[in-house]
Amino acid sequence: MTAVTKGDWDDEIEALQPALREIRHDIHQHPELGFAERRTRDLVIEFLGRHGYQPRTLAETGVVADLHPDRVGQATTIALRADLDCLPMPETTDLPYRSVHDGCAHKCGHDGHTTSLLGVASILAQHRDDVAGNVRLVFQPDEEGTSGGGAEVMIRDGALEHVDEIYGLHNWPPLPRGRVAVKAGPMMAHVHQIHLVVRGLGGHASEPQRCRDPIVAASHMVAALQTVVSRGLGYAGGAVVSITKFVSGTTTNVIPGHAELAGTIRSFLPEDTARVLERVREVVDGHAKAFGVTAELELKEGYPVVMNDPRCADAVERVASQVVGPQNVTKAGLPIAAAEDFAFFGRHVPAAYFLVGAGEAGGSPTCHHPDFDFNDAILPTCMSMFLGLVRDRLAQ
Repeated sequence: MTAVTKGDWDDEIEALQPALREIRHDIHQHPELGFAERRTRDLVIEFLGRHGYQPRTLAETGVVADLHPDRVGQATTIALRADLDCLPMPETTDLPYRSVHDGCAHKCGHDGHTTSLLGVASILAQHRDDVAGNVRLVFQPDEEGTSGGGAEVMIRDGALEHVDEIYGLHNWPPLPRGRVAVKAGPMMAHVHQIHLVVRGLGGHASEPQRCRDPIVAASHMVAALQTVVSRGLGYAGGAVVSITKFVSGTTTNVIPGHAELAGTIRSFLPEDTARVLERVREVVDGHAKAFGVTAELELKEGYPVVMNDPRCADAVERVASQVVGPQNVTKAGLPIAAAEDFAFFGRHVPAAYFLVGAGEAGGSPTCHHPDFDFNDAILPTCMSMFLGLVRDRLAQ
């Protein structure tokens, strides 16, 4: 795409902003959960069709479209991915385009990611003849995993067929607007869910000596689990263990018979993951024996680590240096302990995932906060990054 430089499309990006903001606000106002993004899917299909693409539906509500369908399998294809779904949570803003669906809201910025890729599609369509190779636009359902995760389903349905590389981005309010964060290797965490039921012997609260109190046993387990990283991995860290749910008992004068706990493990390297899982099992088993209770522990694997291919990460860094300036490209704070099913794409083809700063002076609500709203001011940066990657990877 050497016939098109960043300066050539700056004016086009700016000209598109009013229309793109309108699209983004519309998607925000009508959020849809994973594999239920039918309205959003139809909006994407209509937009792409209007710009000369031949979109295909995959994974029920996902969409893919090739810039040059006739070159698929014949020339290099890079894929650009955006996510479509919202979160099952309330919106507390008073925005004029706030969610019309109670309990559903775009609180991670997927409305902005989708809109950015639509803007990219529009500009690529205008420069179709200047692009060597092929660009595949991938609009993925259910990144949040409310129905199991969409990336694996997209892959199964053929989203990566004849794709040589894939790139994805995420807005990131903790990072100031005007910056881009990327690194080779682990970028986001490998996730395991903890589900634990501690069973003891209940009874009257006045006679604990006749009971095997599951609350006391489970409380000691929670405290000990906080040493899994600090004492199991040492100063290097490299993992997070958090218990986020503790439910037991029904009233003040009864020692219950069981307690239910849940939480999450985040890790980045296979050896650290194995060590943490081992220590969690040891802590739970040991405390169960010490307190005379039983423990039913399930460690359920979630999304794998997002692993950035070095060559792809280098490409993102090169492009970011052009888009935001080399002084605004950073590795600080990476990897982050959030998880992303973009990781599955990277298991099949070389991939890179990067963060686009969205934070404003004075602070901005972070992703998954009920007051969060995607920062429209970063739409041009997101578009420039994707377009720059097309130029960098498909240069003639």
